[in-house]
Amino acid sequence: MKKTLNVYSSKNDINIKQIVAYKDNFLEIEEYRDGFKKEDTMNVMSVTKSVTSLLVGIAIDKGLIKSVDDYVMDYYKDVYTPKRGEQTIYHVTIRHLLTMTAPYKGKSEPWTKVCTSEDWTLTTLDILGGRNGITNEFRYHPLGVQILLGIIRITSGMNVLDFHRGFLL
Repeated sequence: MKKTLNVYSSKNDINIKQIVAYKDNFLEIEEYRDGFKKEDTMNVMSVTKSVTSLLVGIAIDKGLIKSVDDYVMDYYKDVYTPKRGEQTIYHVTIRHLLTMTAPYKGKSEPWTKVCTSEDWTLTTLDILGGRNGITNEFRYHPLGVQILLGIIRITSGMNVLDFHRGFLL
């Protein structure tokens, strides 16, 4: 196997400690450094958003999701009721979530509230929307991934990890 980890990370990010890549179900690259092993876990940061976008694409390809222009609430109408008076949420599309142009209430993400809730997806939906309407302005908001993963779970009837294993690996 060709060594790529040190070549890539020396130029870009010395914090990269592991790399594993498959092509056509064959292991192409598997490298670890600085004492890290295969069994070690890492905070994968934006990799989650990238993998989620791939899963959304697969769901579209399989006909589970019609389009990135579908309204998010079309998928949640049977399981979530927006707060009274909230109208913007009805205009948020999957594209808004994928491009991080969805509007959210508040200035920051309520990580503690979401992570301690019984349902991260429904709690994240509580902060989607707001008075300013759809502005299409970029706003880094990684919690929107929860909403996208929920759509995959609803449309596929599968646990997202099982969907991933079945269609991405």
